[in-house]
Amino acid sequence: MRRILNLILKTVLVAGILVLFIFANKKQDQTTCQEFVIELDYNGGDALVSRIHVRQLVTDAGIKVKGEKLGEIPMAQIHKAIEASPFVKKANLTMDVNGKVKALVIQRSPLVRVIDSKGAHFYLDYDGKRVPISHEYSARVVVANGKIESEAQEAHEITPRQKTEEYKKLSRDLQKVYVTSKNLKNDEFLSALIEQVHLNQSGELELIPKIGEQIILLGDTTHIKEKLEKLKIFYTMGNRNEAWASYRVINLKYRDQVVCKKSIK
Repeated sequence: MRRILNLILKTVLVAGILVLFIFANKKQDQTTCQEFVIELDYNGGDALVSRIHVRQLVTDAGIKVKGEKLGEIPMAQIHKAIEASPFVKKANLTMDVNGKVKALVIQRSPLVRVIDSKGAHFYLDYDGKRVPISHEYSARVVVANGKIESEAQEAHEITPRQKTEEYKKLSRDLQKVYVTSKNLKNDEFLSALIEQVHLNQSGELELIPKIGEQIILLGDTTHIKEKLEKLKIFYTMGNRNEAWASYRVINLKYRDQVVCKKSIK
């Protein structure tokens, strides 16, 4: 008898909660939107998108938010309109019983600015996705230029451990640029040292530092972590007597050694 009574009580409790939930949802659906809030997450990078831009995306899609009943606001369409922007990685939308609709917009993080062999300008973000240049903002990132073919090429030279779908779409040259730029960005010392990645006529990677007139010949991305570690050691050790300043070319192509050519005066 007691078991039956407990079962009845639990059933009534669940039913009561369900009724309250349905009532709350209906009440929220009838609530008028008082505010459309847009929050931006720049992922620790420079801004490429503004609240005005995001709001305009929604307006251009023919969607009205403020003043509408919450139950009649097409949240899925708003989500689609915002994520259609090439500068947006992800959008999360919520609404509450007070009539507030909030969009948390996560921006794509530019990794490198590319100027390809045809003079086209664009960014690659941390996922390897091509992002157009913003007419409103400019990201302070390393620049890559030279003989960079941005159209698809047959062979893929490098294979990161975690290949994104966007990375797989890149040409071989852009994959080189992406992997090199990511390794530079992930190291505080190298990120501060290098301002340019250059692909020379032989298809070899060169790094241009912010200080000095050296060309750092990286070659390809094989053993890139080892090569960049050698470069750090070279600069930190050489900085004691400024020996690095006398070299014109710092060659990192060979394993376990750094080959340097002095400037001809």
